[in-house]
Amino acid sequence: MRPSLLAALALCFLILAGCGGAPRPATGTVVIGLTSELRAGVELDRLRMVLRAGGEVLRDDVLTHKSGQLFFPRELFFRDLEDGTAVEISLEAFGPEDAERPRLVRAGSTRVIGGRTLLLRVRLEQECVVAPGDPTCPAPQTCVAGGCSAADVDPRRLEPYSDSWEADAVPDACKPAGGGEPVVVVGEGQADYFALEDLDEVQVEAGPQGGYHIFVAIRLKNLRQSGSITVVNGAVPELGYTVEPLRVIFTLDQDEGGFCKLAGLRFRLDGERTIDELLGKVVDVEVTVTDADGDTGIGRRKVTLSQTIL
Repeated sequence: MRPSLLAALALCFLILAGCGGAPRPATGTVVIGLTSELRAGVELDRLRMVLRAGGEVLRDDVLTHKSGQLFFPRELFFRDLEDGTAVEISLEAFGPEDAERPRLVRAGSTRVIGGRTLLLRVRLEQECVVAPGDPTCPAPQTCVAGGCSAADVDPRRLEPYSDSWEADAVPDACKPAGGGEPVVVVGEGQADYFALEDLDEVQVEAGPQGGYHIFVAIRLKNLRQSGSITVVNGAVPELGYTVEPLRVIFTLDQDEGGFCKLAGLRFRLDGERTIDELLGKVVDVEVTVTDADGDTGIGRRKVTLSQTIL
């Protein structure tokens, strides 16, 4: 076979191979950067979240404070979708006393741009909380800064996604940028934090449903205000007794001097040991706080249990 014929056949083969299928459309990603002025466990008890892409529901969840799922800021991803795909998020926020009607409704939508990863910021704002009976923004509008605005955002106006976007959001009151290592200081108190020194006496109280406890409180810094997990451990060395741990997820309150605080940690003492055996004994109390970033702070205090029960 002549060389010219071979070249022609090769060219035909390449053309046919190239035409064997249409080129795949470019895909892109949209990241929802979700933040909140409503504090989990205080103004916010649960959040219904619906994500849609191209009109199809991808996710329909209810996040609760009790389960530890309710924390901010957080990222929600619409990954690798075709250019032009419409994506949207719908949010219904409920307080501890709310039953069926949410106290805040928020929506946001945009479209995918192929070859790009975009950030759509969505914030739950105090100005958008409505009282029972008050009207909400009519669709397709949503509440932004206390007024009704378009829920849809032109993707050309969105910023490129960066994993440092959280630093540009409203700063965390309990974990400022560059704040240093976590600090946890153990004290006492049911409604507020009161300082303790090692071996100070703490009052033993009878619980409303049985059992006996002390109220532990903490001051801390450089750990996130919402979504942090607090674990209280205790041991009575004299008896070789380990108290059952207490594990809670509460939103922290701001305190003076750059600290935050958490009071009213009801730490039950009796279990394998009766309270009569424990009165007057020294308990080694250890409080560990771990936030959503994985940062951990530990505080320790030796306390002397009272001889009497309140």
